[in-house]
Amino acid sequence: MRLQSVGDRLRRPEYTGENRCLPCTVVNVCLALIAAGVVTVGLGPVGGLLVFTGALSAIYFRGYLVPGTPELTMRYFPPWLLELFGKELELRETLTPVEGVAVRATPEGGRLVGSFAAAWDDRIETMRERGVEDADVATLLGVDEASSVPGDVAYVVDGGLRQWLSESALLADAAAAAILDERGGETWASLGPDERVATLRDLRKLLGYCPLCDGDLVRDKTETVETCCTESERVLMATCSECDVRLIEDLG
Repeated sequence: MRLQSVGDRLRRPEYTGENRCLPCTVVNVCLALIAAGVVTVGLGPVGGLLVFTGALSAIYFRGYLVPGTPELTMRYFPPWLLELFGKELELRETLTPVEGVAVRATPEGGRLVGSFAAAWDDRIETMRERGVEDADVATLLGVDEASSVPGDVAYVVDGGLRQWLSESALLADAAAAAILDERGGETWASLGPDERVATLRDLRKLLGYCPLCDGDLVRDKTETVETCCTESERVLMATCSECDVRLIEDLG
């Protein structure tokens, strides 16, 4: 019981068990082997074995060997190295086409570029006053024509139907797309409708207010996933506290 109690006190569940990062565990074991090899040269095999055993115990109970490893890797590992571990920042999955223009990568996730955020706010206000037009939706999707469906936040495009979560979500996406159409260059212009919709949906998660009424957003069912390589936050729902309109609903 005593050994089990000691193990429970040492264990870091956020970095072990189901949350253990296998690639980083391999890296830590390699570090343990290197340290044991150095000690073996100086103190002999017994000393090296003791060091290696102690290091493996630390990795087993805590998930890592060097103190502060989770924070250090998340902050200082370059993107290409995170990609090798399959721990690429969530930002790079769908927001890569607008990175540098609309967002910038940080260890905590994506942040809006200041000039884009200001232009987005202005365009939201303009579109709110006049309403989102069919031409705005065509620009958003990169198509020649889009026709609104009466009584719903939906548009007929190329014989198919495109529907938005709410007027608030459509307003945010249409305003952002208008700015990206001016600033996004060839990268944005080359994206198809599905890619544009996905990018704008994730970009919308960085908006801090309701486009329809400027009300504060209430974010519910937020799931934070932490590993020793990166941290990502996925907001599943965001609703305006003033007009009760849903801006975000991402269940996948």
